[in-house]
Amino acid sequence: MDNGRDADKETAINAFLNIEDYEYAIPNAAALMQSLRAFGYDISAAVADLIDNSITAKADNISIQFEWNDGNPFISIMDNGYGMSERELMEAMKTGSRNPLDIRDEKDLGRFGLGLKSASFSQCRRLTVASKTAGGNVCTRCWDLDIVTETNTWLLLKTASPTAEKVIKEYYTVHSWGTVVIWEKLDRLIPETEVKNVEYQQAFLRYAQSVREHISLVFSSWMHSQQKIQIKLNNRIIPTTDPFMTDNPLTTRMPTETLFVNGAEVQIKSYILPHKNKLTAEEFLKNGGLYGWNAQQGFYIYRNNRLISAGGWLIQGLDKQEQYQLARIRVDIGNSTDKEWSIDVRKSTAIPPISIQKEIKRIAVAARRESARVYRHRGKRLARMGNQEQFFVWHQNIRHGKLGYSINRDHPLIRELLQLDPNKQIKCLLTLIEETIPVPMIISDHGEKAAELLNPFEGKTTSEYDDMIKVLYDMYIASGCSEQEAAANIASTEPYIYAPEKVALFCEKEGIRYEQQ
Repeated sequence: MDNGRDADKETAINAFLNIEDYEYAIPNAAALMQSLRAFGYDISAAVADLIDNSITAKADNISIQFEWNDGNPFISIMDNGYGMSERELMEAMKTGSRNPLDIRDEKDLGRFGLGLKSASFSQCRRLTVASKTAGGNVCTRCWDLDIVTETNTWLLLKTASPTAEKVIKEYYTVHSWGTVVIWEKLDRLIPETEVKNVEYQQAFLRYAQSVREHISLVFSSWMHSQQKIQIKLNNRIIPTTDPFMTDNPLTTRMPTETLFVNGAEVQIKSYILPHKNKLTAEEFLKNGGLYGWNAQQGFYIYRNNRLISAGGWLIQGLDKQEQYQLARIRVDIGNSTDKEWSIDVRKSTAIPPISIQKEIKRIAVAARRESARVYRHRGKRLARMGNQEQFFVWHQNIRHGKLGYSINRDHPLIRELLQLDPNKQIKCLLTLIEETIPVPMIISDHGEKAAELLNPFEGKTTSEYDDMIKVLYDMYIASGCSEQEAAANIASTEPYIYAPEKVALFCEKEGIRYEQQ
């Protein structure tokens, strides 16, 4: 006990409260520790929570071991992060070791100061942590819930069990710093009465496999980051899983949009995956995940590049349907808006702030529409070469904190015109159009006369668009594209995104070779 710190605390309290007006309500140690076991973690989420701590500690090598240990199973998570001093370790082992209201480093994956304890106790009754800083000594602390329950006191042990001590010694024989976490008495996974049961031993191995699959998805961005984090399970490197199939040239990448929550950026990018007709059986199985393609559709929320929520449409009224199974939307948020996104202790759920729910829904509807189009045509659309993004005419933007719309200067036709605009007349015309968009009229008409609004190409003949297609085609050919690449690029450009068959008809009419996929 630090008597000096306790005296300071008393002085601070008495500065604004009379001593007869309060009393200390110290929590019951046994009850609170048992309550920490009920946060609802599964084994995969629990291990992931500890990996968050390793990444925050700048570790680039993390090792997870599932050891049956002759019927005394344990799990260890070891990293080469910067480690903790004895004082830091003791603070980390306290329940609620950090205030969730504290401002954190923008790359910090934690929030509540509970993850180490709540995740660990959800799976085991004995938690041992050893840590060592560069040039420091190994320090060890252990919570044994059996001892806490029996004594009903906050007894934090300074020694490890023989099993944990062996793991710690072996690790620091090879590594000069880092942290080792060991879970023993795994009663939530293997009841003590079943440690001799072969079926439970096999189940233990299945738990390891589920952890492998979970980590490969949740930390895929970190394992691909500049930090190049390597995570191993039972000495085998865990591969990454890309839910957006970004390496597949037939994946459609819709434009990135930026929204704002309390001044913090939210980056959103929609991906439309290829139809199953365009995938091998292996690709189709792998990218369907554990629960199939329908379950994977929707939003994937990443907090500091760590996956929080996978799949689901987030907005009431947007249900999962078969024709939308190709749409997956990545949402990137920072840790400064955890409150607004209702991030929970397990870091497994997130709810979009009300301030951007309309925009989230708009983006979802656009992605669902594109998914349904690809799904209905069974993937029969012109190939987009080299993972090329679609080119839209209009972009949403934020100016002085308010929503607006601007013409995309990277649209091929517009970019070409601007390059041939020495007097800036076209640039001025674009600005004039942007600043005079009749937004109130459009909103009113969309709400009252939606059925009467024209759709792209409605009432137009193909010949009316041939001149525009020809200009685009000549531009792409001049830039070195093949006939097929030029046609595919045009089909990826608004307005032809909505009707790529018009590009095919143009090519057929002009005798241009193309292959429709």
